[in-house]
Amino acid sequence: MKYLLLSALLFTTPTMAETLLSHDEFEALSTGKTLYFSKDGKPYGSEHFSKDRSSVWRYSDGECEKGEWFPQAGMICFNYEFGLETQCWDFFKTDKGGYAARAEGAPKEEILELDTIDKKPLLCKGTGLSA
Repeated sequence: MKYLLLSALLFTTPTMAETLLSHDEFEALSTGKTLYFSKDGKPYGSEHFSKDRSSVWRYSDGECEKGEWFPQAGMICFNYEFGLETQCWDFFKTDKGGYAARAEGAPKEEILELDTIDKKPLLCKGTGLSA
């Protein structure tokens, strides 16, 4: 039983080199900015965050959708306009001084790396939507 509990803790908490961001820290990092993410060194998508916790996610193909984020059980969770299920993420500082995100329930090595943060608006393909 001890080993089962230890295994569960190892797979549900970040590694020692990761420092989870609180929702206040995430809000300070993201509000009024656009965050650009990659996965395995390839562009994954970007998201612009507004002051009211609304956001616009831009997929790597240029399509966008509106969303909102909220804190829940220590994670940052998102709902999007096209009806996807709520998606929750851990955002954390890495041991290399950067930031990354991991979806709830994902293996520890499956992360999105935060490559760039800027204040430029997103341009979205085909919708006229921009952030």
